[in-house]
Amino acid sequence: MILLVILLIPFITGLLLLPVRNAATVKQLALASSLVNFLATLSLVFTFPVSGYSVSWINSLGVNFALGYDGISLIMLLLTSLLFPFIFMAGLKREQENTNYLYALILFTQSALIGVFLAQNAFLFYIFWELTLIPLYFILLLWGGDGRRNVTFKFFIYTLTGSLFLLFGIIYLYSLTPGVHTTDFSAFSQLNIPVNTQVWLFWVLFIAFAIKMPVFPFHTWQPSTYTMAPTQGVMILAGVMTKMGIYGALRFLFPIIPAGVLYWQNTVIILSLIGVVYASVIAFRQTNLKTLIAFSSMAHISLMVAAMFVLNYYALQGLLFQVLSHGVTIIALFYIVMLIEEKTGTLELPQMGGIKLLAPNMAILFLLVVLGSIALPLTAGFVGEFLIITGLFQQSIWFAAIGGITMVLGAIYMLYAYQRVMLGDKKVGFGNITDLKPVDYIVLIPLITIILVLGIYPQPVFNLVEASVNTMQNLLVPVADVLPALPL
Repeated sequence: MILLVILLIPFITGLLLLPVRNAATVKQLALASSLVNFLATLSLVFTFPVSGYSVSWINSLGVNFALGYDGISLIMLLLTSLLFPFIFMAGLKREQENTNYLYALILFTQSALIGVFLAQNAFLFYIFWELTLIPLYFILLLWGGDGRRNVTFKFFIYTLTGSLFLLFGIIYLYSLTPGVHTTDFSAFSQLNIPVNTQVWLFWVLFIAFAIKMPVFPFHTWQPSTYTMAPTQGVMILAGVMTKMGIYGALRFLFPIIPAGVLYWQNTVIILSLIGVVYASVIAFRQTNLKTLIAFSSMAHISLMVAAMFVLNYYALQGLLFQVLSHGVTIIALFYIVMLIEEKTGTLELPQMGGIKLLAPNMAILFLLVVLGSIALPLTAGFVGEFLIITGLFQQSIWFAAIGGITMVLGAIYMLYAYQRVMLGDKKVGFGNITDLKPVDYIVLIPLITIILVLGIYPQPVFNLVEASVNTMQNLLVPVADVLPALPL
């Protein structure tokens, strides 16, 4: 029952906010709801495992409304429930139009994301997968920046195309289940799908998740969408929704079509590493701070996808740890981007400089977040990327060398951006800049604390995902033994 409560808290709160006109009340209720949801989710860590929730739903299709979770789901749930209070606080003291509709849409998105991570059958997974798109579409369209109509339309077309690939894959798998057809993940994972079929079915499913993450070359919607999106919208996209693509790949590909995963393993790793280098180089050439961080996020996600397909223990541990680490760090980065734009009226790097002289506390906190982003030792980013690079090294020294470029290039363009924004002489017209407000400390200090604490003591996260990592590896071992002998 606790799983159903966690799913419904944001949805019901969103409905209750729709008629409320007082902006302050709307923001306070949304924040309170997200904090309650975080505490409820956190309780799962101490009572793990909790029994699932299931009721009969569409009997003619063999579909139950079934909720459950494992270590991977729990990491995703913790990430979602942890970040949404900060997403709400990002707008706490700021003027926003139609606040009740905006915050209701954000809550609906949160509920749909939770549904994705809790769904125990593919049909329910798909329903929630699509429901995440609808409120976010309106958030981007109504509260986005310049060019929002064209950019949102492109985002919608890309994600809808991915959803159609996913739907086709689910229908095909449903048709393969014996006897009374079902969409339960447990039934899908027991299918004995011919290897030749797994080879082409892999791309049907992988493209759906690759677009959402996104992975090169399915990434072209991302930079413009991140740049145009309002702060809270880009926080949802970069902090949580990209991880939804990673989660979908882990939930569908590994247990259902393991031969397809192994057959295309090196291809996906190479595409991902191309994405790492491409995004890092393009980030360095950006003059807009928000766009730079958008490409930075793509580089980190690409490295995580490479780790997913390396398939060894270190890479999978690093992937799941980095899911949490990247989410926290990217939320902090985009919050600081919002502060800089509010204080300077621009995000163009050539027009900035000397902000440290006027806002020294912001400069210090910004530097700490940047150090976490570039994986400095004793930060969470270092733990995740160290494990990922170690896993890549076990697969190939060349994979590890190329993957390590993200750490080197990331340090270059992030420190370069910090220098252009914070250091140097004060720009004319920046005289009215003030330092951080109390709400800014309330947002940034906890996020930075998480980055540092996870960097110093990451073991609790490893404990949560240990069993799931071992399970993923065990799924692939028997397939790896016979795959080379099979005619493809």
